[in-house]
Amino acid sequence: MSETIDFIIVGGGISGRLMQLALQNQGGTTLVFDEANSNQSSIVAAGLANPLVGKFFTIGWRANEFFNGLTDFYQDLENRLDAHFYKPCTMRRIIASAGEQNIWLSKAHQSKYVGFCDFSPEPIPGLDTNFGILNVHQGGELDTRLFLKACYENLPTDNSKFDFGLLNMAKNRYGNLKFKHIVFCEGYKVMENPYFNTLLNVVPTKGELIEIDTELAPKGDIYLGSVFLQYLYDRRWRVGSTYSQGDSSPFPTEMMKNDLLVKLDKTLNLPYTLVEHYCGIRPASIDRKPILGTHPLHKNMHLVNGMGSKSVSLAPLLTQEMSEYLINNTPLQPEVDIQRFW
Repeated sequence: MSETIDFIIVGGGISGRLMQLALQNQGGTTLVFDEANSNQSSIVAAGLANPLVGKFFTIGWRANEFFNGLTDFYQDLENRLDAHFYKPCTMRRIIASAGEQNIWLSKAHQSKYVGFCDFSPEPIPGLDTNFGILNVHQGGELDTRLFLKACYENLPTDNSKFDFGLLNMAKNRYGNLKFKHIVFCEGYKVMENPYFNTLLNVVPTKGELIEIDTELAPKGDIYLGSVFLQYLYDRRWRVGSTYSQGDSSPFPTEMMKNDLLVKLDKTLNLPYTLVEHYCGIRPASIDRKPILGTHPLHKNMHLVNGMGSKSVSLAPLLTQEMSEYLINNTPLQPEVDIQRFW
């Protein structure tokens, strides 16, 4: 007799694993198909959760919902998975000019910034902070390698490549495995999914990063300027990130490396040595919002996608909302519902 699973999940990146955990919390049985070494984007991601977006000090969409309780969420996961992979931290946004300082001063009185941002005229040796620092609170960093490793070791996983030729939606079977629902969390590889690739306009977006050795003193913060600087270990810092929309090539480029170095030189006033250069590809929807919901023809086939570089902060709540939708028929928020595309 063949085994029956409530939920097959295709894709074991950040969103796929958080989807799996959310469904298990609702009592569902799950199996993630996660091909070995296929999650390069999640593995190389900086893992930052930052409530501030863009150049103009904008508090992100649904920030209070996404960030209040984010640290508690990941600390609970650490206990559940018996691993340490999340650290709350302050993001230190370097104000680069008098013009930027004026933009912040024009917004500082707004209530939406309470609990998220405050200004300090603080010198930081090695960084150009002549116009001050905006301290961004409620953020954090996820060590994506350690998180995915803990999930692989503790959660039901099949590390073979998912084969669409074995999928029979008429019989709710994948090979000999019966299922009630199947959820695709494939990132930019949804473009190769024969059920969804003609329904969505998901744009692959390549981000390139470098690692450097320098004497910048780590203080437990993330520095945000023309680039971000994230302390790793010893003298090692990660620097990122570029944004190349429509580029799905898996190799870093000399042009973007040079772009990162030019921007780094505007932020860091210390000598450094370039050590590594790599890239990851993440999905972005045309309206820059996540995509959740159900296939228009196959009512037990679903999608979680489009988190982009914000999966660490968005996916905890959105996968919970998706699990409520799948198990309790709770409606999805219209901004993320896949039905907005048809």
